[in-house]
Amino acid sequence: MVIGTSMHTDDVAKLLSWPFSNVCSDGSLMDRHPRGIGSFPKVLRWLVRETGRLSLQDAVHRMSLQAAQNVGLQDRGQILPGAFADLVLFDPATISDRATPAEPMTRSLGVHRVWVNGQLVYSQGNSTAARPGQILRRPPRN
Repeated sequence: MVIGTSMHTDDVAKLLSWPFSNVCSDGSLMDRHPRGIGSFPKVLRWLVRETGRLSLQDAVHRMSLQAAQNVGLQDRGQILPGAFADLVLFDPATISDRATPAEPMTRSLGVHRVWVNGQLVYSQGNSTAARPGQILRRPPRN
């Protein structure tokens, strides 16, 4: 595993301002990089609330439908009948990442509940026993 420190925040912000970029993470909950637990709250704190480079709606779109479309996933990224819904109930005024390389498992603030495929998996600071997630594979290209 590698923790890269060569990226400059202005470059990252400029790249994420490009209309076709999406927000994603290659982090894992098991590695030592803070992106495994803090990527999405960081974007909402930094690029939405602190700098205003993205609107809340645009950031959520880049984390959901645009990300799914960019990798060719169907029935993902939007709330529709028959689609697979992963939902996060968060407070836009307080959501914030706190994970660091020294403390990569420090939970973010402002996340109240999480549903995966319609089942509650996180509520008020605690995980539930539900594990409804599934591995998503990119469809083959024609």
